[in-house]
Amino acid sequence: MKLWFNQAFSLRNIVSRIAVERPGISLCVSAIDPESPVRDVAPEFWREPARGTFDYPEWLLATAIERGVDALVAQRGRMDVAGMADRFAAEGIALHVAADAATLRLLDDKAAFSAALAGDAMLCPTIPVTTAAAFEAAVDAIARGGAVACVKPATGIYGAGYWTLDAATALQHLADPDARRIAPEVYAAALRAGEARGETFSLLVMEHLPGLEASVDIVADRGDTLVAAVRTKLDANRQRIETRHPLIAHAAGLVARYALHGAVNVQYRQDRGGAWRILEINTRAAGGASYCDAVGVPFSATWVDVVTGTARRFDADVNVEIVAVVHAERRRRTDAARG
Repeated sequence: MKLWFNQAFSLRNIVSRIAVERPGISLCVSAIDPESPVRDVAPEFWREPARGTFDYPEWLLATAIERGVDALVAQRGRMDVAGMADRFAAEGIALHVAADAATLRLLDDKAAFSAALAGDAMLCPTIPVTTAAAFEAAVDAIARGGAVACVKPATGIYGAGYWTLDAATALQHLADPDARRIAPEVYAAALRAGEARGETFSLLVMEHLPGLEASVDIVADRGDTLVAAVRTKLDANRQRIETRHPLIAHAAGLVARYALHGAVNVQYRQDRGGAWRILEINTRAAGGASYCDAVGVPFSATWVDVVTGTARRFDADVNVEIVAVVHAERRRRTDAARG
């Protein structure tokens, strides 16, 4: 089988693991950056066109046909690619994407996702806002409950645009921008200025969660969870990986509800009372995948086995604390990349 991971720049460890554990698969990866770290470990590497220069889903389909790809595991452009599933199937190419286009759109819109989870005890108190006045009212509502508020865009990844609304002075966020703290009145003033210029925004005002952060890393086959492990971030260096954690049942229920497929990640954090609250579902592999592999949870192998139709459920009890270690490796220079 010829298997292609597109835009796999963040999957270096996963690709390396698959190449070792499943040597019978012809594994190809692609990324926009010709010097992407994944190139060092990829059996075959292709350079992708720059963003905005091509109709990307059409390029994927044409390239898969041209290069004899049997299966595409879509990482970039998942929503648009999912809408072309019938065309890939007509060409005999198995398309593996986390969900259908409508579900991906729902999960990408955190306001819509929060609305869909109304009544779920693990949902973090969340108020969607699109005006400065609504923002101020939402912050006041959360403060009346005794909690600190935070804000983030309704769409986005990797924590972009997140701020905790507890800075004591207008300049505190400038003195330490990495702390991501800002005074509510400063944020509201920026929103009002944006409104005056005709700008629009869609934000979520939420209760700030000060407790531990945990993510459930899952490999699923059309809604059926085959591998699940909880990675709890104990501090900057230590993390605990568990396969018998109570969060797994909740996360697996969401995987079944949305018929999620392949590698997904469900994020949680503890509130001020220690209760777990769901933050979001990421329809892609996250950093916990590599930690799973490192402690004997076969995340990468199961993911590729889902593609080949040979995946088996993993049900061992793992409870391991691991220290994050970065291994420096010499870059492999090669001319093997093709455009």
